[in-house]
Amino acid sequence: MYASLLLPALGGLALVGAQTALLTATESGVLPVLPTPFSGVETIEGAIVYDGPAIDGFTGPGGNASIQNNNPPATYQAVLPSTNFDNATGSLITGSITGAANANGTGVMFTVSFTGFPSEAAYGPFVYHIHTLPVPANGNCTATLGHLDPTDRGELHACEVAAPQTCQAGDLAGKHGNITTTTFSASYSDLYLSTNPSSPYFFGSKSIVIHSSNTTRLTCANFVMVANGTTGASNSTASATSTPSAYTGAAGHMSWSGSAAAFGTIAAMLVPFFL
Repeated sequence: MYASLLLPALGGLALVGAQTALLTATESGVLPVLPTPFSGVETIEGAIVYDGPAIDGFTGPGGNASIQNNNPPATYQAVLPSTNFDNATGSLITGSITGAANANGTGVMFTVSFTGFPSEAAYGPFVYHIHTLPVPANGNCTATLGHLDPTDRGELHACEVAAPQTCQAGDLAGKHGNITTTTFSASYSDLYLSTNPSSPYFFGSKSIVIHSSNTTRLTCANFVMVANGTTGASNSTASATSTPSAYTGAAGHMSWSGSAAAFGTIAAMLVPFFL
């Protein structure tokens, strides 16, 4: 059952300029189904601050994500801008993420190359997701809204790594691992994302957002097409998303397992927890 539990927040991860709000009603993509009993969950910028524990086989109203077949041979890339959206860490995160349809048309192969992360002990682990909307011209990462989530799974329960079909489609860190180093590189195939613009799992018109572990949105960028295998067209590389204006926003996750080691001795936050 749910109970209220005071958890100490890590001093280095104080929620600078962010306002928490108690979400007690359903909200699509965030909390589509209310557990019972339930007295609310803390949110920042509309997103749940702390994940509850993973529940084996948990899915949203839409059930499991669908494996994406018959993807057109296109490639999309998001290049991070030259200024962080949130500069509080004092470290500039740069790099790119590229997604290309697999040769057999099933799923997407992602290549991730980021560098410049600040201290993992102070601000990590870092997470990254595909968000529903693109970054606007002013670079405001909060305008990207929540994670790509065609099945309306929501954010309350942590992604079950062993069952990626039950996770939010856009939760790349949840399915493929958090960032815990200054420089991060990874390559992996994701069966639940698409290069087909008519698919609800299409990521090519969306954005990538990188968060610190206390949910702050550090930087973001838009995916753009850089190669189209059908026509042979190629744009070589994407341009960096517009340099953002300084702003402290939030919308990521810190799981119970990830936050346990980060608990400090300062201010406490009221969050939900399963007994």
